[in-house]
Amino acid sequence: MNTRARLAVAASTAALALALAGCGAAAGEEQPSSAGAGLSELITPGQLTVGLVLPDAPYYVADANNVPTSGITKDLLDAVGKELGVKVTYVPVAWEGGITGIAAGRYDIFGGSLYDTTERQAAGTFIDFMKEQATLITTKDRAAEFSTQLDACGRSVATIRGTTDVTYAGTLSDQCTKEGKKPLTITEYPTQQDAELALESGRTDLGIQSVPAAEFAITQGSNRALVGTPFDGGFYVGSMMNSSKKDLIDAVHGAMSTLYKNGTTTKLFAAYGVKPAEPGINLQK
Repeated sequence: MNTRARLAVAASTAALALALAGCGAAAGEEQPSSAGAGLSELITPGQLTVGLVLPDAPYYVADANNVPTSGITKDLLDAVGKELGVKVTYVPVAWEGGITGIAAGRYDIFGGSLYDTTERQAAGTFIDFMKEQATLITTKDRAAEFSTQLDACGRSVATIRGTTDVTYAGTLSDQCTKEGKKPLTITEYPTQQDAELALESGRTDLGIQSVPAAEFAITQGSNRALVGTPFDGGFYVGSMMNSSKKDLIDAVHGAMSTLYKNGTTTKLFAAYGVKPAEPGINLQK
């Protein structure tokens, strides 16, 4: 029995219990919400609308027409939709409007490789499903120039505006200064494509990317090389939702939890060389 079926049974059971209770709630008193209330909070009935930023491989892998066909996040959310019994529709958005679009009601979920941070939790609720680290990257022909992160001191690095890339680069630059080395020259680009172009063209020496994304790109023949060890810590990756839609959050979280427990998520993620984490709410602390 999938999640939608269980929600329907739970709702029917709740209705029967109220009927048998005879009197029910007094006039003017709030009726308890049914277990299936989450699906009524969808922006479009019967459809889970997902905002995403492309390119974002391996979280979303797009075809020649820039339509996502597979990926870590896509495969998971497709399975969530099947579990809930709803259609999943993907809507490409600009990075700058992704998080604000959740509050504005343009989509039910935003995310792909989206890191859960305490700052972002103030703008929405995360259902986290994996944890990863980020790494410095460079082009293959320049890989020999960098053995450790500190070899990046005094060099230029491309980051994506409004992302944790900027934080990582700033922290490393501060570390360079403490070590008596030159700081990084940090440039913030509006999109991933712009940052990648800067690296490929030689306008910048380094970039920052998640380890899964960098490793996937390399397997696809990309001109990439990892530099040193990943940055310390790491972040949970999750689907961001409107905090006011608590029943919908519960429904999606329940579906993800079912998929995790029955092994579906592990099988889906194995195709991309990553492992899932047990789904949880706002796990980043």
